[in-house]
Amino acid sequence: MLDIRIFIMIFILGKKGGIMRRIYPFILVVLLLVITIGTVISQEKQGPRITIEEPNFDFGFAPEGTFMAHEYVIKNTGDEPLEIKRVRTTCGCTSAPIKKMHLEPGEETTITIIFNSTRYFHKTSKAAIISTNDPTRPSEKITFIANMDTVKPRAITPKPRKIDLGNVNDFHRVDSVKIQNLSENDVTIQIVDYYEVFLEEPWIVGAKTPIIEGTSEGTDEPQYSAISIPVGGTATIKVSVRDDISPEEIIRASFTVSAMDKGGNELTRITVPVFGGGE
Repeated sequence: MLDIRIFIMIFILGKKGGIMRRIYPFILVVLLLVITIGTVISQEKQGPRITIEEPNFDFGFAPEGTFMAHEYVIKNTGDEPLEIKRVRTTCGCTSAPIKKMHLEPGEETTITIIFNSTRYFHKTSKAAIISTNDPTRPSEKITFIANMDTVKPRAITPKPRKIDLGNVNDFHRVDSVKIQNLSENDVTIQIVDYYEVFLEEPWIVGAKTPIIEGTSEGTDEPQYSAISIPVGGTATIKVSVRDDISPEEIIRASFTVSAMDKGGNELTRITVPVFGGGE
C-alpha cells in the first residue's frame, strides 16, 4: 500500500509544471530501484533451514532385550539461527538425546536414537519428531527399523549376538565377535555404523574356514573395512571402548554389519549391541 501511495504522489507532482516536472523521471527511476533491491533482498533471505543428512536408518536383525544406538546429523543450511525446540519420540522404548539446541548458519549437531528392544520379537519401526523454527518445515522426522525375529533366515549371524563388557569390577575394554556365513554363496561383510560416543572404530581381523582363507578388502583401514567370507566361514570383528570412557560409566552402544553378494547388493544387515560398565 505504501508503494502505491508513493507512485500516486509522484504522478500528481509530475503533472505540475516547473522543477518537479523536470526531476519527475529521476525520482521515478530511483524509486523503482529501491523497490527492486528491497524485493531481491527479501527473496534471498531464507531464514533457518533444517537439513537431516540421513533421516532413516536400518539396524537390521538384532537381539531382543538390549540397547542399540545410532547418530543422526542435523545441520542448519539456512542463513538465520535454527532453534530446535523439542525432540519427541513416538515410543517409550526409545530416547533421543541431542547435543545442541541452537545452531548458527552452517553449524551441525547430532541426535542419538537409543532403542531398547526388550519384549520385541518382530520387526518394528520407530521415530522421533524434531520441532524447530524452520518456517518451511517446522516438524521433521527421523526413523529407524530393527528386526528381533530369531526365526527368519539370514545370510550371516554373529556369535555371540551381543557383547557384555562386564561391570566396573570385571570390566574389559576389548572384545570380539565372530560373523558366520550361513548362505550358500560367498558374502562380503562391511561395518556400516558404530556408536562412536563409546566405541573406537571396530575392525575386521580376518575370515577363515577349516579349508579356505577369506580374502581381505581394505582391512588396512579399520573404518568400514570389508572382507569376503566363504561359504560356512567366519570373520572376526574386534571392538574396543574409547580410552576416555570410565568403567564406572554405563555403556549402551552397538555396531552394524552389512552382508553383500558379489554384485554389491545387500543381503542382510545385523546389529551387535555392546554394553557394560557401572556397578
